Amino acid sequence: MKNSLTAVIYLEPDQVSLRIIELPKGRVINDVHSGALALGSGKIANYAQNMAAIVNNLDGFKQQLKDCQVQDVHFYGAIEDLAPIDARYVADQLEVRTGFTIHWLNNNQLMAKTMGCVVNHLTEFKALSKHCLYLLTLGLDSMTLAFFHHGNFEKQWEIDLGGAKISRLVQRLRQTTTNPQEIIQDYISSKLEYISPELKRKKRTVLLIQNAPVLSNHYIKEGEHLAEIPQEPLKRANQTLGIKINDQQPWAQDVTTEQEQRLVVPNYLVIARTAYLVHPLSIYVTDISMMDGLVNGFADNRAQSQINTMIRTSADDLAQRYGVDPAHKNFVTRFALQFFDQLRPIHRLDNHARLLLEIASKVDDIGNFINQESHYRHSAYILKSNPLIGLSDDDNQIIAEVARYHSAESPTAAQEHYRQMDDDIQLVVAKLAAILRLVDSLDDSRQQKISVIKLKLTDDHLLKIKASANDDLVLEKWSFSKKSQLFNDVFGIKPVLIERGGH
Repeated sequence: MKNSLTAVIYLEPDQVSLRIIELPKGRVINDVHSGALALGSGKIANYAQNMAAIVNNLDGFKQQLKDCQVQDVHFYGAIEDLAPIDARYVADQLEVRTGFTIHWLNNNQLMAKTMGCVVNHLTEFKALSKHCLYLLTLGLDSMTLAFFHHGNFEKQWEIDLGGAKISRLVQRLRQTTTNPQEIIQDYISSKLEYISPELKRKKRTVLLIQNAPVLSNHYIKEGEHLAEIPQEPLKRANQTLGIKINDQQPWAQDVTTEQEQRLVVPNYLVIARTAYLVHPLSIYVTDISMMDGLVNGFADNRAQSQINTMIRTSADDLAQRYGVDPAHKNFVTRFALQFFDQLRPIHRLDNHARLLLEIASKVDDIGNFINQESHYRHSAYILKSNPLIGLSDDDNQIIAEVARYHSAESPTAAQEHYRQMDDDIQLVVAKLAAILRLVDSLDDSRQQKISVIKLKLTDDHLLKIKASANDDLVLEKWSFSKKSQLFNDVFGIKPVLIERGGH
């Protein structure tokens, strides 16, 4: 394969960066970062107010791209707490002023890309995660804690403990109290304690810290990407560490800017409290960054597969947490994917839509945890409150709405939630919901009577579904007669269920 150059530009609330890599090996040709961008006093993502500085840096990046003769450029932005309408305004201004089209990524997408990079490219990861490993990623708006067991991702929690948020609380408290330390520690504890019952505390647990540049710059040697950090200062941080930086912290001399000063101690307190809860045998810091995760998607063909595995694992974890019947879940998922694959000529959706159908099949019944009556509405509510790692906001909305319409309600103009969806996802929701509702009816008894299904599209606009069953399908036929209408409405094809004897 001929070598080629690809550039990734990444806009964060506090900086904008450019990295040029040579493919296929991913060798870094150029790696530059802007000066610090001012965080907002309201929203953390202060892009509109920083527009002049951002455009100035992008213009500088343009010259570097020209000098290196790079044609393939990808521009990403961390959406953080930016409202969707504001994100559109910022994107439009950036395109008008620079010609770059930005692709916004939410925290779950960034985390999945970065965790995949850590798993595949941190040489020591396999050994560190041999038993139990927690990966703590610090952020401005929130922090993420992910759990790996025997090297495999199992679950993750996004927690409202961003460094910028805590820093603001510190500033407010300083105006009302002389020593806000105790309040801050209680605040951090209150945010973390709710996940404490879910944390596994093993003797061989490792805590790995990510996105902590002050710590990684201090401890990690040149040419390496990992370093162990001492635990004693962290233990003291739960007891005696003040809000201000002092000589007790070995990294104090590495804090050079006012913005770092505001963020570093809140982040350090979060690390300390997390360590207290998981009781790690050892603590490490890595300098693998969000930018590394973005670039990894172009240099490593395993990246998307790794992310898809995380998405599926998160969906299975959510289904287990809300008591979904695993046998019914597996039945629906298996046959929904079969229907999708064999009906490609009529739905004309891509493999990403197939993944969304798979995830919706796993979690469509989680609303039963709240109430069986109108459980599909409860499912949608839970899914909107628990976006899955690795998926965009549109993807999570599609899954939630497919779950809403998999049972009784139909995606029509009369439905408020359906009307409010963007035009480009309405049809996807309708098609996936029609398939899922049809398959769900085939196990209405929750007894998995059907073992084999064969599909046949006929010239007279029928879909013949030949089902081999080990028991009568009286309930399934009744449910099918009600739920098949949506499929007919969406595709203009009438499904017909034909029962065959079991094998």
